[in-house]
Amino acid sequence: MLLTFKIVKEILLSNFYKKLRKRCLGLVVILIIYYYFIKMNYSNDFSPKLKMWYIESYKEKNIDIRKNKINSSYALYPKRFYKNIDNTIQKEYDFCFIGGLRTDKKTLVNRSWILPFINSRFTENSYLQFTDKNTKNNYTKMGIFDKTLETTGFVPKEHPVYERNFFDSQYFLNMCKSKFCLCPAGDGMYSMRFYEALMCKTIPIVYTINETFRSKEESKLDYKYYLSSSNEFIYNEEWVEHNYNIFLKYHTLEFFHN
Repeated sequence: MLLTFKIVKEILLSNFYKKLRKRCLGLVVILIIYYYFIKMNYSNDFSPKLKMWYIESYKEKNIDIRKNKINSSYALYPKRFYKNIDNTIQKEYDFCFIGGLRTDKKTLVNRSWILPFINSRFTENSYLQFTDKNTKNNYTKMGIFDKTLETTGFVPKEHPVYERNFFDSQYFLNMCKSKFCLCPAGDGMYSMRFYEALMCKTIPIVYTINETFRSKEESKLDYKYYLSSSNEFIYNEEWVEHNYNIFLKYHTLEFFHN
């Protein structure tokens, strides 16, 4: 009996059990997401983390999502994000890009345009950080502005689903310090980075207008941004405030359509 107790105790304290428990927790999160968004006929055209943000945003408003169908027309951010950034901080960088490049084949294709843009536009006053492990493998620094090998970054796709609901404070800090942010599409034709640029009061730069929305409703919003083919990039304070107001009005439940 004593021997059995010792064996059980060793199992419970082992790294194997801790990892198993962590994975089981992740499975529970996935099942919750599946139930609320698939079984209840909500849109499935979103990333796992966006689905989690919908649930979190509705909980903040004490809205029972079992009784009220979620309006998935607009990407939503919970308070945990837009209440925890300082978008009034002084701008230190002109252009920035922080994110994956070779995360997968689709992402590489959709983001290929940023490489010539970086080569021609980024200066000592810019900030570049590729975060995915595929890009960082045998990587050659692109310039004095390139921090890819000097710091680590969070890549959602390189983590289990239950870990993707993460507030990357350094990512948002550097974006808030930038006047312009490259917002290329990812494995789909949009990127959450576009909305995050609005939130951080940095002006988005995209390759095509198709990278500025993920729904018919969003395509009708009057976002202010630059195409990468533009001849000049001027940091317009009126654009910034205009975009931020759109973000609050359409991409948070706290101010939704107020």
